[in-house]
Amino acid sequence: MQRERGAAARACLALACALAGLLAPPCALAWGPVGHQAVGAVADALLTARSRAAVTELLADDRDRDGRYSGRHDLAEVADWADEIRGGPADHPHWHYDNRPVCGPPASRERWCRDGDCASAQLPALLAVLADTARPRAERNAALKWVVHLVGDLHQPLHAADLAEGGNRIRVIPHGKSGADRGGADPWTGGAGGRHGHGHSGESLHAFWDTHLVNLALHPNDGVLADSAVAALVQRARALGADRVGAPPERWAEESNAIARDFALAIDGVDCTLGNGPGAGEAPRVRLSRAYVTRGREIVEERIALAGARLARVLNAALDPAP
Repeated sequence: MQRERGAAARACLALACALAGLLAPPCALAWGPVGHQAVGAVADALLTARSRAAVTELLADDRDRDGRYSGRHDLAEVADWADEIRGGPADHPHWHYDNRPVCGPPASRERWCRDGDCASAQLPALLAVLADTARPRAERNAALKWVVHLVGDLHQPLHAADLAEGGNRIRVIPHGKSGADRGGADPWTGGAGGRHGHGHSGESLHAFWDTHLVNLALHPNDGVLADSAVAALVQRARALGADRVGAPPERWAEESNAIARDFALAIDGVDCTLGNGPGAGEAPRVRLSRAYVTRGREIVEERIALAGARLARVLNAALDPAP
């Protein structure tokens, strides 16, 4: 059932992005379904008993984007809901990222998060709705699913960076291939080309971080994580220090922006002339080194474990506010 729901969600998401692409820039899908599932699974393991009971109650009659009973009962299963509803009436496309500047001096929040329409500004409001037991269950259900998703989004480095639309306009050429090459061995893993559905010529740098690095780090089987992969992430999350887990959402976004500036976008051929919007510089095609891919995979694994730990903390505070 989980695998069937995952396939249906991916098909629905692809259609939503295709339609949205006719009217707007490409969809920015932090972590992709596997990464969001991993963040939710880590948090599921770290919830208190009361928080877990509250989540179960809030998801008892959970509905999909078309209003049909979803059958989803935990955080891992609903973690990608906010991407599934892309293009629908419940969608808030700007909530998925903080368009923080990579180049130049720090800018005021109002410049990159107008009217609070960004991930880090929305999280506190959504957590307040979730914690308010007087609210209708449908509102708290939606708030829960947004919180699960946005915590994951804020830990993807390119979701807190404005340069080249968060790397969406930068194209990746796999190491050892020319732009025209297709098929053959996967240059990152040595497996068959297309094994993970990514890494081919022309993939955006943003998509490379969303999905390819996640797949290299977690090795899902047909989009489903192995129990051993989840257990390793949970163990890593439990070992994190309380100060780090307890950092506020603003810090999460600052961390991601720093990683984007100092590593993810620190690539030959990528500079501040790229900019954003009309008149922005031509998007480059970049070749990533094996060292870049290795370090990127390590960062992805670390950020997903940290996101899961922090998600559990904010949910426990909202749903089980005992001293």
